[in-house]
Amino acid sequence: MNVLARYIRQISKFFLRDNYIISSAAGLGFCSALAVTNKMENSLTMNVGVVFVTCGSFCLVYPFKKLIIAAGTHHKISLLMIIVSVFVAIFNLIAQATVPKIAFDIRAYIDLITTNCIVLAVISEGLTYEFWDAQKKILKACLGYSIALIFLALMREPLGFGTIMNFRVLPDNFPVVVLMITPVGGFFALALWRLMLRPLFVKTGVVFQESLPQEAPDAATDGGTPVTSKVQKPRMSKMLIITIITGALLLTSLLVTVKSVSFLNNQFTVLFPIFLSALFFDGIVLSKLLGICPLLNKSRQIDAAWKMGVAVVIVVTLSTSLNWIVYNKVLIHMSDYLSTISPIPIRLEKIFYLTVFIVTIATFVQILGVLLRRFAMDVYQQMGQFLELITVNCIVLAAAAFTIPPGLSFMATTVTAFGFGLHWLMVCVWLAVLRRQRLFVPVNSWDEDSLAILLLGFMAAIFTGIGLIRIY
Repeated sequence: MNVLARYIRQISKFFLRDNYIISSAAGLGFCSALAVTNKMENSLTMNVGVVFVTCGSFCLVYPFKKLIIAAGTHHKISLLMIIVSVFVAIFNLIAQATVPKIAFDIRAYIDLITTNCIVLAVISEGLTYEFWDAQKKILKACLGYSIALIFLALMREPLGFGTIMNFRVLPDNFPVVVLMITPVGGFFALALWRLMLRPLFVKTGVVFQESLPQEAPDAATDGGTPVTSKVQKPRMSKMLIITIITGALLLTSLLVTVKSVSFLNNQFTVLFPIFLSALFFDGIVLSKLLGICPLLNKSRQIDAAWKMGVAVVIVVTLSTSLNWIVYNKVLIHMSDYLSTISPIPIRLEKIFYLTVFIVTIATFVQILGVLLRRFAMDVYQQMGQFLELITVNCIVLAAAAFTIPPGLSFMATTVTAFGFGLHWLMVCVWLAVLRRQRLFVPVNSWDEDSLAILLLGFMAAIFTGIGLIRIY
């Protein structure tokens, strides 16, 4: 019995100690863990895709590891994402041929394996090891990721549908919890799993208990009695007041101009609901469950939150507009030309659009960084460090993948991308403010991330309720 317990403990440590989703404070891989775990078949398909893409990409990258390591951080990330996107396209075709229904349901999230933080992290780390040692670490990380998704699916699908793999496991009269198959349920399930498993992980040594930081003694005392200093109330600067008044006047004049011109009024009538939907009711974080990994990492400080948010808004909006032009004016026209000279119709926009989107985004971010260093060094110093991180932010690729292939117009695509970026900025700043208020006292960063996910669940519940109200 002791031997069996020892093996169970060793296996649990092997798969769970460095598990990026359940036990680690890295905050990686949360997006797909929340998005596809409402059904077990979706989770298993995603698991197979992550293992296939990660191992295949690493085998292709490893012979060129010296060249890739010698490249800068931004070039290294861009090269890895381009190679990963090719294997994602291959797996997408295989999934469409073997499990077409599942592939159709989670196609958007299969595409976003390209920006899966775990895939990029383990491939990048594996380049510093020997081949078989690296494969062992990659397999360990991928299997740990798979176990986490299976855990979440075992909680969400039975409670939400009463089934597992379409086999009924609960009685027909058992009350189903519809919340568990919604984005709100994804946040709650992940937070509860992490919080419930924590005592077990501490006991088995998977994670280590950290002591609470000791409060520093009061520096100023008067005869043993602490002297309380007066807290200064925050004051609004004159510049901030002038900026708010100027912005309100500009917004009022813009609305008056739009109402007075019939063409602009028609465009406003169509685009404004699209913008509101992307900003609030169909948000990239609280509804589509994307962009959570950088959100958790950058919401620890308010200053980093809004700077990263501004950079995200700029890059998402401009890169998505550029991708629309490349997709509709280059890929589609090339496909039309090839169809005239080839007996087999080849649609490049259906096969290589992910790779083209990644190349466009990486090139745009690189050019933007060069321009900022050349003409606006102060701005680059404020947000330059965040530009490289935005390349792997899944909402940048998702904004293009969710809007361009379905056939939205240029203005609708741009407005939707702008709304997605503002939504990410808004949620990131709000979460940073809540963390700043010290609503909870975490034992360590792992606990803090779990409770932050719980806060995101409450935000998603609020926005879901508001989204049910018809405002236009």
